Amino acid sequence: MDVADVCDVMKTAISMEEDSERFYREAAEKAKNPLAQHTFEALADWEVEHQKLLQDVFDKAEATDSCPMISDLDIEQSDIRKAAKRIFDCALEQVEEAPEEDPELTEAYAAAMAKERAAIEFYKSHIAETDDDNEEQLYEFLLGQERGHLELLATTEEYLNDTTYWNFKQEMWIVTG
Repeated sequence: MDVADVCDVMKTAISMEEDSERFYREAAEKAKNPLAQHTFEALADWEVEHQKLLQDVFDKAEATDSCPMISDLDIEQSDIRKAAKRIFDCALEQVEEAPEEDPELTEAYAAAMAKERAAIEFYKSHIAETDDDNEEQLYEFLLGQERGHLELLATTEEYLNDTTYWNFKQEMWIVTG
Protein backbone atom coordinates (compact mmCIF):
# COMPACT_ATOMS: atom_id res chain seq x y z
CA MET A 1 0.00 0.00 0.00
CA ASP A 2 1.14 3.48 -0.82
CA VAL A 3 0.31 5.90 2.00
CA ALA A 4 -0.05 8.67 -0.59
CA ASP A 5 -2.98 6.74 -2.06
CA VAL A 6 -4.93 6.52 1.21
CA CYS A 7 -4.11 10.17 1.96
CA ASP A 8 -5.40 11.20 -1.48
CA VAL A 9 -8.58 9.19 -0.90
CA MET A 10 -9.03 10.88 2.50
CA LYS A 11 -8.54 14.37 0.99
CA THR A 12 -11.16 13.66 -1.65
CA ALA A 13 -13.51 12.11 0.91
CA ILE A 14 -13.13 15.07 3.28
CA SER A 15 -13.99 17.43 0.44
CA MET A 16 -17.07 15.34 -0.43
CA GLU A 17 -18.17 15.37 3.22
CA GLU A 18 -17.71 19.15 3.49
CA ASP A 19 -19.75 19.66 0.34
CA SER A 20 -22.49 17.35 1.62
CA GLU A 21 -22.56 19.07 5.01
CA ARG A 22 -23.08 22.46 3.34
CA PHE A 23 -25.78 20.99 1.11
CA TYR A 24 -27.64 19.39 4.04
CA ARG A 25 -27.48 22.56 6.16
CA GLU A 26 -28.90 24.63 3.29
CA ALA A 27 -31.58 22.01 2.59
CA ALA A 28 -32.57 21.98 6.28
CA GLU A 29 -32.89 25.77 6.29
CA LYS A 30 -35.08 25.76 3.18
CA ALA A 31 -37.28 22.80 4.14
CA LYS A 32 -40.69 23.68 5.47
CA ASN A 33 -41.48 20.14 6.59
CA PRO A 34 -40.17 19.24 10.08
CA LEU A 35 -39.32 15.67 9.05
CA ALA A 36 -37.17 16.89 6.17
CA GLN A 37 -35.57 19.53 8.39
CA HIS A 38 -34.64 17.00 11.06
CA THR A 39 -33.40 14.53 8.45
CA PHE A 40 -31.14 17.05 6.74
CA GLU A 41 -29.85 18.39 10.09
CA ALA A 42 -28.96 14.87 11.24
CA LEU A 43 -27.20 14.15 7.95
CA ALA A 44 -25.22 17.39 8.20
CA ASP A 45 -24.13 16.46 11.72
CA TRP A 46 -23.05 13.00 10.56
CA GLU A 47 -21.03 14.56 7.75
CA VAL A 48 -19.12 16.57 10.37
CA GLU A 49 -18.41 13.34 12.28
CA HIS A 50 -17.15 11.77 9.06
CA GLN A 51 -14.90 14.74 8.35
CA LYS A 52 -13.27 14.32 11.77
CA LEU A 53 -12.83 10.59 11.23
CA LEU A 54 -11.36 11.06 7.76
CA GLN A 55 -8.98 13.75 9.03
CA ASP A 56 -7.90 11.35 11.80
CA VAL A 57 -7.23 8.65 9.20
CA PHE A 58 -5.26 11.12 7.09
CA ASP A 59 -3.18 12.31 10.06
CA LYS A 60 -2.42 8.76 11.26
CA ALA A 61 -1.62 7.52 7.76
CA GLU A 62 0.77 10.40 7.20
CA ALA A 63 2.42 9.93 10.62
CA THR A 64 2.84 6.15 10.39
CA ASP A 65 3.19 5.76 6.64
CA SER A 66 0.31 3.25 6.63
CA CYS A 67 -3.45 3.14 6.84
CA PRO A 68 -4.50 2.85 10.48
CA MET A 69 -6.44 -0.15 11.69
CA ILE A 70 -10.11 0.62 12.18
CA SER A 71 -9.77 -0.36 15.86
CA ASP A 72 -7.23 2.47 16.28
CA LEU A 73 -9.74 5.08 15.20
CA ASP A 74 -12.23 6.93 17.36
CA ILE A 75 -15.34 5.73 15.58
CA GLU A 76 -18.89 6.28 16.67
CA GLN A 77 -21.02 3.93 14.65
CA SER A 78 -24.37 5.60 14.13
CA ASP A 79 -27.37 3.35 14.47
CA ILE A 80 -29.36 4.69 11.54
CA ARG A 81 -32.56 2.90 12.55
CA LYS A 82 -32.51 4.37 16.06
CA ALA A 83 -31.64 7.78 14.64
CA ALA A 84 -34.46 7.51 12.10
CA LYS A 85 -36.90 6.68 14.89
CA ARG A 86 -35.77 9.73 16.87
CA ILE A 87 -36.03 11.92 13.76
CA PHE A 88 -39.54 10.64 12.99
CA ASP A 89 -40.72 10.92 16.59
CA CYS A 90 -39.45 14.47 16.95
CA ALA A 91 -40.77 15.60 13.59
CA LEU A 92 -44.15 13.92 13.90
CA GLU A 93 -44.78 15.74 17.17
CA GLN A 94 -44.62 18.93 15.12
CA VAL A 95 -46.84 17.73 12.28
CA GLU A 96 -50.59 17.47 12.55
CA GLU A 97 -51.50 16.50 9.00
CA ALA A 98 -50.04 14.76 5.98
CA PRO A 99 -47.25 16.74 4.35
CA GLU A 100 -48.00 18.90 1.33
CA GLU A 101 -46.22 18.25 -1.93
CA ASP A 102 -43.14 20.44 -2.19
CA PRO A 103 -41.26 20.38 -5.54
CA GLU A 104 -38.17 22.01 -3.98
CA LEU A 105 -38.08 19.31 -1.33
CA THR A 106 -38.39 16.62 -4.00
CA GLU A 107 -35.39 18.15 -5.78
CA ALA A 108 -33.43 18.37 -2.52
CA TYR A 109 -34.08 14.69 -1.81
CA ALA A 110 -33.04 13.71 -5.33
CA ALA A 111 -29.80 15.71 -5.00
CA ALA A 112 -29.13 14.31 -1.53
CA MET A 113 -29.64 10.74 -2.70
CA ALA A 114 -27.36 11.37 -5.67
CA LYS A 115 -24.64 12.60 -3.27
CA GLU A 116 -24.99 9.48 -1.13
CA ARG A 117 -24.95 7.20 -4.17
CA ALA A 118 -21.79 8.94 -5.41
CA ALA A 119 -20.14 8.39 -2.02
CA ILE A 120 -21.19 4.73 -2.11
CA GLU A 121 -19.62 4.30 -5.55
CA PHE A 122 -16.50 6.16 -4.41
CA TYR A 123 -15.90 3.76 -1.51
CA LYS A 124 -16.87 0.69 -3.52
CA SER A 125 -14.31 1.59 -6.17
CA HIS A 126 -11.59 1.98 -3.56
CA ILE A 127 -12.51 -1.34 -1.95
CA ALA A 128 -12.06 -2.97 -5.35
CA GLU A 129 -8.70 -1.24 -5.91
CA THR A 130 -6.99 -1.94 -2.60
CA ASP A 131 -5.18 -5.02 -1.41
CA ASP A 132 -4.59 -3.58 2.06
CA ASP A 133 -6.83 -5.10 4.76
CA ASN A 134 -6.88 -1.92 6.88
CA GLU A 135 -7.95 0.20 3.93
CA GLU A 136 -10.59 -2.31 2.92
CA GLN A 137 -12.07 -2.38 6.44
CA LEU A 138 -12.08 1.42 6.58
CA TYR A 139 -13.77 1.75 3.20
CA GLU A 140 -16.29 -0.96 4.14
CA PHE A 141 -17.16 0.95 7.31
CA LEU A 142 -17.55 4.22 5.39
CA LEU A 143 -19.57 2.45 2.71
CA GLY A 144 -21.94 1.18 5.40
CA GLN A 145 -22.36 4.69 6.79
CA GLU A 146 -23.20 6.11 3.36
CA ARG A 147 -25.68 3.29 2.73
CA GLY A 148 -27.33 4.14 6.04
CA HIS A 149 -27.64 7.77 4.98
CA LEU A 150 -29.23 6.70 1.71
CA GLU A 151 -31.64 4.41 3.60
CA LEU A 152 -32.66 7.28 5.90
CA LEU A 153 -33.27 9.55 2.93
CA ALA A 154 -35.28 6.87 1.12
CA THR A 155 -37.39 6.17 4.21
CA THR A 156 -38.19 9.79 4.96
CA GLU A 157 -38.83 10.56 1.30
CA GLU A 158 -41.23 7.62 1.10
CA TYR A 159 -43.07 8.97 4.14
CA LEU A 160 -43.28 12.45 2.63
CA ASN A 161 -44.50 11.10 -0.72
CA ASP A 162 -47.06 8.58 0.55
CA THR A 163 -47.72 8.75 4.27
CA THR A 164 -50.56 6.20 4.17
CA TYR A 165 -48.46 3.56 2.41
CA TRP A 166 -45.48 4.26 4.67
CA ASN A 167 -47.64 3.70 7.76
CA PHE A 168 -49.05 0.52 6.22
CA LYS A 169 -45.51 -0.82 5.62
CA GLN A 170 -44.50 0.00 9.19
CA GLU A 171 -47.47 -1.95 10.54
CA MET A 172 -47.03 -4.85 8.09
CA TRP A 173 -45.15 -6.91 10.68
CA ILE A 174 -48.39 -7.32 12.61
CA VAL A 175 -49.95 -9.06 9.60
CA THR A 176 -46.91 -11.11 8.61
CA GLY A 177 -45.92 -12.04 12.15
